[in-house]
Amino acid sequence: MAHTVENADVEIKVTVSGEATEAACETLELDPDDGKHRTVHFWDRPRHGNGGVELPLLDGGLVIRLRKAKKSDKDDLTVKLRPCDLDRLPAGWRVPQEQGAWEFKIEEDWTGRNRVWAASLKADGDYRRPSADDGHAGQPELTDEQRDLLDRSGYGCDRLKDLVALGPIDSVQWKPSLRDLIHPVTAELWTVADQGLRFLELSVRTGPAEASAAQALLHRTLQDRGLGVLDRQESKTRTAMTALARTRAVSH
Repeated sequence: MAHTVENADVEIKVTVSGEATEAACETLELDPDDGKHRTVHFWDRPRHGNGGVELPLLDGGLVIRLRKAKKSDKDDLTVKLRPCDLDRLPAGWRVPQEQGAWEFKIEEDWTGRNRVWAASLKADGDYRRPSADDGHAGQPELTDEQRDLLDRSGYGCDRLKDLVALGPIDSVQWKPSLRDLIHPVTAELWTVADQGLRFLELSVRTGPAEASAAQALLHRTLQDRGLGVLDRQESKTRTAMTALARTRAVSH
């Protein structure tokens, strides 16, 4: 199999964190009343290691994420293989596809200089909200299709036992209009209240032939508005999960 996927999108991301987050929201005129509100939860098996908190699933290239809608929208549960080795995707899961309530995507994620392939299977539905006291009942409600993808990608039942829910993260999403950009931009604010963390992620989707120019234009547009962009950025998923895991991790 080739190391690319025909017509696969590139998602270009920029994350603003810390004190710059509030300034970025004001500069881009992101009003919470105009945004789409959800709560986000992840699953992993956090444990204390020599270097701090370890997240075996995330470190092994698997993300399991639930987004709970706060209004009448559908919830969605996603399993994502990132970074994804395209040559190791199982038969039946090598091209983007959708059926009924689920959608399978293969795309390239660009964050600064970091570029990786990702394969994700998102299923819409009505899902339980996990809590720290749920025990086994708080495990992710994976669909048959998601279990098939994970099992045949090397994430069998043994690797998905006794998962711990990490959350909640408050999410607000907007589709702001930035006239300097060619492609539509999505802005998403994450707040991890009990950890004092706030992140604003800005992203655009484009085809591979336009991706380099689109990334440069996004960075320049933000810099022109006084929002600095770092070449080296850690994903908001890892930062949030690590912070949440510190109180849930177990010792080896």
